[in-house]
Amino acid sequence: MNNIFSMTGFAVETIPYGNGINCEIRSLNSRYLETSVKLPLALKDMEDPIRDIIQKKIKRGRVTCSLSFNSATEPLSNLKIDAGTVSSYKSLLEQMRKAAKISDEIKLEHLLVFKEIMSFEEDEVVDKDLEKNIFNLVEKTLDKLNNMRQVEGKNLSHDLNNRLKSIQKNLRAIEPISKKNAQTEFNRLHKRLVSMIDENKVDKNRLEMELAIISDRVDISEEIVRLKSHIDLFMQNLENGSPVGKKLNFLLQEMHREANTISSKSTLVEISHYTVEIKEDVERIREQVQNIE
Repeated sequence: MNNIFSMTGFAVETIPYGNGINCEIRSLNSRYLETSVKLPLALKDMEDPIRDIIQKKIKRGRVTCSLSFNSATEPLSNLKIDAGTVSSYKSLLEQMRKAAKISDEIKLEHLLVFKEIMSFEEDEVVDKDLEKNIFNLVEKTLDKLNNMRQVEGKNLSHDLNNRLKSIQKNLRAIEPISKKNAQTEFNRLHKRLVSMIDENKVDKNRLEMELAIISDRVDISEEIVRLKSHIDLFMQNLENGSPVGKKLNFLLQEMHREANTISSKSTLVEISHYTVEIKEDVERIREQVQNIE
């Protein structure tokens, strides 16, 4: 059996490069793959390569990757303050304060919201050794994340299989009863019509033909066959492993449709009770599948 991956997970890794570099990756549910990479300014040129690494290991979900240096790590020495820009923003804030008639003083925290006040020396670039270490760190963190997603996916798969078996059990209970469904409806309609009219004036052959057509409309054998087929295909996709969430969602829509049809066509209380349980299991499976990659 291939691996099913949950879309939710969290992992943190650190490497002792310089005073330490930290990588934190978390993933959440999403219909598509959405990646967000948050880097220190010193590493801004590495954003696209890091996205590429993520896309090779994760196929679906909202993934956020954050990298940070521990204090005094070497690349932070490249950070410079642009005094001219700081002065310009301070002057602008002073004008805004006066225009708005605000008495509060301009503080450092007000200036820190402007990223332009900090820059890096262009002649000092990230060296190849640091770049290699960061890429390895991202890979290592992703592997740890995927291990967690795989464990949760295994638990999801186990729960889904149990619920599918529950649906199969209810279908097996419905099958022998369903054979009585059409005949029961035929007999009920026949008795009702005969009681309403003069039996001697009824064309019995025509009556039975019309009643047969009506009773055929309550035949649920085809719906049972299709629902069985959807369950088999669902299980096969689980065996194939992730990425499979979108396919499972589609199959669940079809399973729900067949269960509804069985319920609406059934005239026997026993079948109605079983279809209620089937629809409950389908709904619980749908909730679980939202978390599968």
